[in-house]
Amino acid sequence: MNFMKKKLFFPALLLTCIFGVTGCGKDETLETYKEDMNAFYEAVQEKSDAIDMIDTSSETAVDELLGFLDDINQEFTALGEMTVPEQFASIEPLADDAASYMAEANRLYHEAYMDGFYDENTGEAAKQNYERAMKRISYIADIFRGEVPDDANVTVITEEEDAGMPENNAIEADPDAGE
Repeated sequence: MNFMKKKLFFPALLLTCIFGVTGCGKDETLETYKEDMNAFYEAVQEKSDAIDMIDTSSETAVDELLGFLDDINQEFTALGEMTVPEQFASIEPLADDAASYMAEANRLYHEAYMDGFYDENTGEAAKQNYERAMKRISYIADIFRGEVPDDANVTVITEEEDAGMPENNAIEADPDAGE
């Protein structure tokens, strides 16, 4: 159960970033999104901490792990369904991808531990999907901070002002390019 011995990677600054996002006046959609993202972070962090506390020698360790992964998967599903404010439109595909990768990771972890045996190849595939989901969460945190994710596979696309519309920056990321 090598997976349980490693801390779940989660950008520690995500919570700070969410609180730091402000706009002029109260934008209800933005405020709701910030609250939803905060709830997402807290729920996933709670389950991640619980995974770290599993006694790997326990007979129930695998069941506990899979249960917590199910819970994390539900949080990622909710993340993918969140209404994203216009200011953060570039986050929506990242959140959708994160949710898809986490669903696949969860499915593969269940498969890897099926029938009381651990399938190392399936476990490795699950881990890779998990890492892809977390990479996208890291990108979301960067975007909240107003930064471009530090990755060679990230491209910033700037749309010029058009018909009185303000400039809009979009970030396209292919975190898995070259894998």
